[in-house]
Amino acid sequence: MHLEKSLYAFIALALVACGCGDTSTDPPPAAVLRVYPEKSIVHWKSFSSWDTGTIEAAAESNLIIFPLAWCYSTESRGILSEIRRLNPDIQIIGYQSVLGVSTLYPDTSYLRTTIPYVLDHYNAVRDDWAWTTAGDTLMIWKDIITLNPIKNGALNVDLIEKLVDLIDECQSTSGAPVDGIMHDYFSTYPYINPAIRDSVLGDVDFDGDGVIFDDDTDEQNLFYLWQKEYAKAIRERFGNDFIQIGNGRPAHEDAELAHYLNGIFYELYPNNCWSWTDRDGLLRLLENQRDGYLSKAKGRTWSLCTNERGNANSNNIFCLLSSLVAGCLYTEMQGSYIFSGWTLDVEPGAPTGSVTIEGSMDSILTVRRPFEKGEVKLSFYNTGRRLEYAFSPSPAPAP
Repeated sequence: MHLEKSLYAFIALALVACGCGDTSTDPPPAAVLRVYPEKSIVHWKSFSSWDTGTIEAAAESNLIIFPLAWCYSTESRGILSEIRRLNPDIQIIGYQSVLGVSTLYPDTSYLRTTIPYVLDHYNAVRDDWAWTTAGDTLMIWKDIITLNPIKNGALNVDLIEKLVDLIDECQSTSGAPVDGIMHDYFSTYPYINPAIRDSVLGDVDFDGDGVIFDDDTDEQNLFYLWQKEYAKAIRERFGNDFIQIGNGRPAHEDAELAHYLNGIFYELYPNNCWSWTDRDGLLRLLENQRDGYLSKAKGRTWSLCTNERGNANSNNIFCLLSSLVAGCLYTEMQGSYIFSGWTLDVEPGAPTGSVTIEGSMDSILTVRRPFEKGEVKLSFYNTGRRLEYAFSPSPAPAP
């Protein structure tokens, strides 16, 4: 559905004076009492050198996304244990490429002793690399080899089993099982980054029938179907409370895929990777937080707003305020996916009412939500650009 048409319908039918999927003022059954705003961390590097102050700051969050390989590393085990001691309710999520495997470091002995998952992952899928029409290794991103979701003209179910089995084994033997997976990323089209396009010879042809991906409808369908079957297999193996967070546009738009997910990774929020306006990004977030779109794990959904580009202060506060109205999590970024502490100080208390939307897309549109200690307000010009975004504390009671 066209984004603008979808959002007009969303405003008209779903959100005027009503709540979003995870915005109840009551805590979910059997869940920890929620404290707002809800923090999350995205740290896509090793964290084995974190000092005590960083560990304590990280433990303030509700959820942390680390590279899956570092979650399973013996070098990380002590830090993860300490984070969980400080915050027993924190969720540790492993970042994992959906259809990619890293090229190996020259020193594989280091991998075996320090981050064995990288080597185990590489070996498990060595026979499942994708090749181009020119016989070149297909790489969508630098140093990431693309895996082939098609085998003998059908879904490569063996690849799904290998990947799920590997995670299952590490969950049992690593000593530091994760609480879920962040998939990067779901896609209907195998985008080859322009920065490496000149080094990738030939075109994409997963099924090897001589018809390139762009012109092969069957291949396109199998490529995307494999990704949904993969998410489904993880759900079936690890259960309903194993958190799955999806990056990529299909997670925003495909209810069938979203059924297997518990959260969406809003990269470059609110514009995301598709040049949405600030207003449309927020409305898409609210629409996807409606009851029933994402499945719940541990009593709630786990979407998070994040943006490492541009003006860090502006992006961080917009992510925080959006998370408050939508009932999700936010991150603070300072130009990269590396945790460097907390800077924002907003204490709204618990929500006391539902989201309301005032105005129209043709003029000024305003989104509000009341909290115990004030109100969140985000308003937008008719162009979709943000006009005002702030938390306004309630007036102090008269003496």
